[in-house]
Amino acid sequence: MSIHKDRIRAILKGEMPDRVPISLWRHFYEKEATAEGLAEAMISFQKKYDWDFMKVNPRASYHIEGWGAKVEFNHGPLRKTEVIEYPIKKAEDWKKFEALKFSKKALEEQLRALSLIKKEFKEEIFLVETIFTPLSIAGDLVPEEKDLVKGLKENPQIIHSALEIITDIFSDFAAECLNAGADGIFFATTEWATKELLTEKEYLEFGKPYDLEVLRKIESAEFNILHVCKSNNFLSLFVDYPVKVVNWNATDLTNLDLKEGAKLLNKAVLGGIDHEKLLLNGTPDGVSKKIKEVVERNHDVRLILGPGCTISPQTPEENLKAARKAVENL
Repeated sequence: MSIHKDRIRAILKGEMPDRVPISLWRHFYEKEATAEGLAEAMISFQKKYDWDFMKVNPRASYHIEGWGAKVEFNHGPLRKTEVIEYPIKKAEDWKKFEALKFSKKALEEQLRALSLIKKEFKEEIFLVETIFTPLSIAGDLVPEEKDLVKGLKENPQIIHSALEIITDIFSDFAAECLNAGADGIFFATTEWATKELLTEKEYLEFGKPYDLEVLRKIESAEFNILHVCKSNNFLSLFVDYPVKVVNWNATDLTNLDLKEGAKLLNKAVLGGIDHEKLLLNGTPDGVSKKIKEVVERNHDVRLILGPGCTISPQTPEENLKAARKAVENL
């Protein structure tokens, strides 16, 4: 019996839980270099705030290290792991991708971290592992986004071949995450599902088919979340994705708000907390008041409170405590 899981399950079913569920997540850059360090950071953060689910936040390079990306661990709380050498150095190099060998070392490290976290919490909370979409992974293999955009425009078949390889590896990894203790994945598009980089037609060709292949591999998972990043997103393209929850930055005025998104998607939604301004620079009282407003405005929405994206490590502890306390007082 888990009150945290019961709250989430009630929301997924369209029932009324004892209170609105909430979770916030962040990176711990100084801890991300090892499975043990990551697990320790995630466990400590959960014990401190007692969130209703945990999004495991690995370093944002783990998914490209297998192809030879070289990274520098800065070991500071405010400096993220830096990629200093990319597997694909320019758009013309995509034709070499099929010949690159893939090492599972970084993925196995994430599975160990998941196992350690699961051992600590057992069935107390839902755990979701962060996995990036195949197109997002392809975008991280190159120094600049334009190196992928150019490739998919000039050599689409080569990019499709690369995406097939990526999809095979990470659909298997997603299934392995479930075996290691995850209850689902947090499937992130990063900047690729927005009109800032692509057209909807391009995402339908280079994004969606591969997304769906990964998700179908783990469709039976209880708590899969789709995260649609950034401004001007393509939320309408994801209506038919086999996930239980969708997360996006609903406080960004270029995107749909929670109520609009929930109506479009006909799914539970995760978000509503402004992580860029309110949480980072606001006051505890302001955080509490805004959360109350969001919950009241979306009383008819299957809502899990959360940020629109990963919160800054500089977010004041007092604001995190205020967010967590606010749901108890509604």
